[in-house]
Amino acid sequence: MKILVNIFIIILITIFGVSCATLISGTSQDIYINSNPEGAIIYDGGLNVGKTPATITVKKSGFNEKGISLTLEGYEKRTFVLSRSFDTIAILNLTGIIGWVVDFATGAVMKYDRTNYNLDLYPKAVNIEDLEIDQLGRLIIPNEEKSIIVYYKDAEIKLLFN
Repeated sequence: MKILVNIFIIILITIFGVSCATLISGTSQDIYINSNPEGAIIYDGGLNVGKTPATITVKKSGFNEKGISLTLEGYEKRTFVLSRSFDTIAILNLTGIIGWVVDFATGAVMKYDRTNYNLDLYPKAVNIEDLEIDQLGRLIIPNEEKSIIVYYKDAEIKLLFN
């Protein structure tokens, strides 16, 4: 009888008590992000989580895509999606239904493939030929609240407006 009880307990633990990916891999992962130039603000889901270069802790998103954005004054916003794949450690759940449910609910069933991102930021620029001209013949600079770079290709001129 005691042997049957022990076997029954082992079966119950195997079926209901395991959430391997959550326990072993965790529900978040550290990602290093750098930019050229440095000093860009890092946003995770709209929240400011640091400034490049930085290692940030990112909550695993399961099957949902996780977008990260970088912003820096005078540069185009850069947004990218963290690449992810199935975390094979979750297979250790075997037939543990609760383990699978926990791993899916916490996002631990997936892992981020890359943990290091080095991204180039591109200056905000407008071709001088594309700018409108006012009645006095002056160029109208769009979005004058922020810095803008204007290129004039023919004369090889680069102008920065603050």
